[in-house]
Amino acid sequence: MRCYRHPRLLNLLLALWLSTAICTPSLAGDMALLSIGPRIGFGEKIPLMGKEAKYYFHLYDVAAVIRLPWSWPLGESMWSLETRLIASAGLLTGANESGLMMTAVPDLALSGWDGLVTFDAGAGVGFFSNHKFGEQDFGGPAQFVATSGIRVNPFLHAYTGFRVQHFSDAGLDGPFSLGVDMYIVELGYRF
Repeated sequence: MRCYRHPRLLNLLLALWLSTAICTPSLAGDMALLSIGPRIGFGEKIPLMGKEAKYYFHLYDVAAVIRLPWSWPLGESMWSLETRLIASAGLLTGANESGLMMTAVPDLALSGWDGLVTFDAGAGVGFFSNHKFGEQDFGGPAQFVATSGIRVNPFLHAYTGFRVQHFSDAGLDGPFSLGVDMYIVELGYRF
């Protein structure tokens, strides 16, 4: 049986983040669902972050982007800085194995030209039903998630984008755990 050394620290950080998000009064507006749509991702063995993966991975999920209440216009320009939450659920496959995956990633987004283009980056948590794929062990069911992406909204209710996302336990479960980088194409409906 595997012994997890740091679940209390992760639970404490998650509780602090949730209490801050819920108890802080609104600074700019209400929360709103911005978009929802499918994403397809692939993971290469050669990473942008971390060590080389043992297998190629594929991701199939649905992601929802929720506007959080905090945003700031940038001077007199058509650009603004917004806080968002990207929540996703789907399937991760690799080494002829698969597992369910859910993520919650607070995000900072820079939007311009009346929302035509958005650049974003964030860090959050992911939960995996299977964290061992063949010889590659992510270390545990809870993972840190780092992401950055670009999104283009060419039509009134449609978007498309590209995202780089990294899953890792940051070495909390030992030196032999190994994360993966995913390159994700997304599209969907914008409210």
